[in-house]
Amino acid sequence: MPITEPDFTQVAVGIAVDTEQRLLVAQRPSGKDFAGQWEFPGGKIEAEEDVYDALVREFKEELNLEIRAATPLFSCRHEYADRRVELHFWRITNYSGDVKGLEGQQFAWAKADDLKTIDFLEGNRALLERVCNLVL
Repeated sequence: MPITEPDFTQVAVGIAVDTEQRLLVAQRPSGKDFAGQWEFPGGKIEAEEDVYDALVREFKEELNLEIRAATPLFSCRHEYADRRVELHFWRITNYSGDVKGLEGQQFAWAKADDLKTIDFLEGNRALLERVCNLVL
């Protein structure tokens, strides 16, 4: 179980890398907070769920990907004007399936150098260099 802090929403974040060393990113769909901004995929960890299980569920529900293996990278906290989140970053080391935006969201495979030009969520943008250094 993740460490639960009542003031922090717990979020599982997956870093998937393809055979061309590109990272999977997704755009938040209309109707959600921060719609139009990009992020590393993942989602909220449900009550009785651990980080890995949340990651598996979110990638299947949102992107049609089956996670077979993943390893933890790091966790960090971020404060937005209206909420506080604790992000649990994991490297997805084995996955299968064809990526599809099952919630109507756009997705892309991006090279590390291209990530700086994408309009990322603030909580992800601050960590781009750290993520790339750990997974590439």
